[in-house]
Amino acid sequence: MIQLRDRIVLFVITVASLVLAISVQTTTVQTNGNEVVALVDDSLLHFDAIKSISIQRDSMLLEFEKKDGAWMQVAPFRLRMDPTSMRALIESVQGLQIIGALSEEPSDEVIGVAEGANFIELSDGTRTVRVILGRKTLGGRAYAKINGGVPVLIGQSLHRRAIDMDYRLWRDIRLFPDFAIDGERIERNANGDRLLIERIDGRWKMRDPVSARVNQTMLTEWVGTLAAARVGRYVVDEPDDLAMFGLDTPTATFSTTDRKGNVHALWIGGRVSAGSQDRYVMLAGKPVVFRMTMDALSQLFPVPEMFVESMGSAVSKFDVKQVIIRIDDRETKFSRKIERWVDVQGIQADGAAIESLLRWILETNPLSVAIAPYPRDQEVATITLVGYDSLPLDTVRIALDESGQWILENGDNVLRLHPSESGEAFASFQH
Repeated sequence: MIQLRDRIVLFVITVASLVLAISVQTTTVQTNGNEVVALVDDSLLHFDAIKSISIQRDSMLLEFEKKDGAWMQVAPFRLRMDPTSMRALIESVQGLQIIGALSEEPSDEVIGVAEGANFIELSDGTRTVRVILGRKTLGGRAYAKINGGVPVLIGQSLHRRAIDMDYRLWRDIRLFPDFAIDGERIERNANGDRLLIERIDGRWKMRDPVSARVNQTMLTEWVGTLAAARVGRYVVDEPDDLAMFGLDTPTATFSTTDRKGNVHALWIGGRVSAGSQDRYVMLAGKPVVFRMTMDALSQLFPVPEMFVESMGSAVSKFDVKQVIIRIDDRETKFSRKIERWVDVQGIQADGAAIESLLRWILETNPLSVAIAPYPRDQEVATITLVGYDSLPLDTVRIALDESGQWILENGDNVLRLHPSESGEAFASFQH
């Protein structure tokens, strides 16, 4: 005798089989067996040579162009795009397959492929293909047709990327693209304080707030930080009123210039909210407001002193032929004679003391560096370094402040502060 449990199992199997049979008989899709049919055949479009893309999504038309290997959004406004995202968009069209044709002929309006429907259009420069994206249906399927052809069923992957996805995610989120390679100029203004650094003949030099030598290693690391700087979260495109974000009169600006003269200027506006340090930010000429955290922005605004070369002079001690020390009205000269130092009378001088003085001036790191006017009233001496061509290489001024710290400065208004005990290298020349 068949048990009750077995009867229930048989009943469920019978019902499931009946439902499956009915669904097969009433389906509107005629499949092509195991044959894979691409929605856009390679013969219709050269996918590796796509030069433009247009997307109609509801009431918005997005247009993109590829020029010199870089993708740009050209409508509704110009903006750099991420090449990987644009390639993924192209591959979504290239890899789309027809799931099946429609056995019935519903109206274009019913399945959403009538005039005015959403679409994506690709052009390789000679041929153009428009894929009209219709209504999505059950089972991960959607309607589509090409260039006025007959509607077919496809998967929803293209709809999800071209229509549903936040198109702002396709943008190039780098603030200063390619700056690590092509950067030539950095300028920033914050609350009236200006910093200007330029690269001349491959080396960086500070121009403002002082004209000074730059620590090339520190500056190169900062350039890498700038090249890695990214957009924060997007807030709004094409804002009606910049004053709402404090961007009508930015509190700070930061710009970079590359060797081609391209300028990327960042405007920093007001705080996002009273309880947040995040700021509204936008790129000059790009009507897109986004927000950045204070941690990210602080990477753009380190103190200028951290980039100044800390040594008292850029001269190499091996290039020094003569040392001239002036204290009050007294002048003392020493000249290098192969491995010895001699005074103006040719008498051998204390070479160890002179070498120690040169190391102090040219190779010793100070405790701290400050950008400030040189205190002439505290000056103790000046030391002029002369090269083998008998021309002066540099002059280092030495002062002693009230706390006993030694100040070295070579005309750039950068004060290099050394501890009092370091003055022993200079003490023997004061008498």
